[in-house]
Amino acid sequence: MDAKSQQMETQLQLLKKEQSAAEDFLQDLQRQQNEQEWLAEDFARVHQEERESLELLREVWQGAESRSFGYYLADLQEEEKQKWHKKIQANQEECKQKITACQKNIYQLENQQQDLQKELLQ
Repeated sequence: MDAKSQQMETQLQLLKKEQSAAEDFLQDLQRQQNEQEWLAEDFARVHQEERESLELLREVWQGAESRSFGYYLADLQEEEKQKWHKKIQANQEECKQKITACQKNIYQLENQQQDLQKELLQ
């Protein structure tokens, strides 16, 4: 094996290691994406339970001041829900972008490996 072939073989091995690391990173990103989806589902469940609790409290409370406080709590809960929802969506979008970038990187690494293998076979 001449020096050029040896260098190409070494480069090919480095690309394979880099691809393996990128695939591991992609799996981590996909795991994070799944966790974000679970978080969104859990959040929706908690939000539903909070609404049900507020409805129950409204039925129990009496007087104008008590009802006003109930509406205040409902508004507060809605604001909190919107903040969490935006944060979860931003995290999911960021995760999707990272996954897309990682997939493109893996694709490029695969193409580089194929090119090197073709050169080695010639």
